[in-house]
Amino acid sequence: MVMTTRVGDMGRSEHRMRIGEFARLGQVSIRMLRHYEALDLLIPQHVDRFSGHRSYSVAQLTRLNRIMALSSLGISLKRISVLLDSEPSTSELVDMLTLRRHKLQTEQEVAAASLAEIEFRLALIERTTMKFPDCVIKELPAERIIGTTVLLGEPPFDTSEIGPLFGKVAGQIIAAGGDLDVGVGLYSDSEAGTEVTCGYRMNSADGNGLNTTGPTSTELDTIELPPCTAATLIHEGSMSRIGASWQHLSEWCLNQGYSLNGPCREIYLEEDDGDGSDWVVELQQPITR
Repeated sequence: MVMTTRVGDMGRSEHRMRIGEFARLGQVSIRMLRHYEALDLLIPQHVDRFSGHRSYSVAQLTRLNRIMALSSLGISLKRISVLLDSEPSTSELVDMLTLRRHKLQTEQEVAAASLAEIEFRLALIERTTMKFPDCVIKELPAERIIGTTVLLGEPPFDTSEIGPLFGKVAGQIIAAGGDLDVGVGLYSDSEAGTEVTCGYRMNSADGNGLNTTGPTSTELDTIELPPCTAATLIHEGSMSRIGASWQHLSEWCLNQGYSLNGPCREIYLEEDDGDGSDWVVELQQPITR
């Protein structure tokens, strides 16, 4: 409920809110407002001398927002009181919050990378107790892949850019008038580390309809894959556990007397659009005797 009262002899109208309404609008608890009052950090505009009911003005939201912003920076309430008395500008507060946001984003990225690494290593440890589909030998035909290549360096790899890279490649193919086919990842070793090519199959004679000469032509690379014999395995589930599937396939090849030969391939048969647990990927490892 918003109350209107007359203040002073001039009859100026001023709107006040009950403490619950003010707390809801400011996204804080009533208990916290009472705590701020006890510290003289945010004093109610009016306290009814009979009922003790507190009320606040809309203008006091500015001070409350500043208190909450500074508190989110980890600044003590005592220090916040001193800072607010110095009346910092809005731009100063924005700069402080922006710096804090950048720091938290960096910490979040580091934590996410650490969690992904733990999931990956956990899957490798659990590999001996996991059930895998049968490994199958296939004769793969020659094919073309259109995409772009990045260097991952030495393991453990930072694969965070691979997913967005597929989206970038897809966007360039569509912009050049092409049609998307199955997504393909190619992994090969170089002196500088592991290179991964993110791309899509080109199956049609006209290169999936791509414009390669006009103003909207794509700048992506075309990779020619020769026919080969490959050991294959279907990986189903989270990509965080695909390393275990690769280890199982490689171990199977070596136990069968095969040598691993050439870049390995991931064919993304079904891409996950949800929580990342519903991928279907065919692993293809070229082999020789």
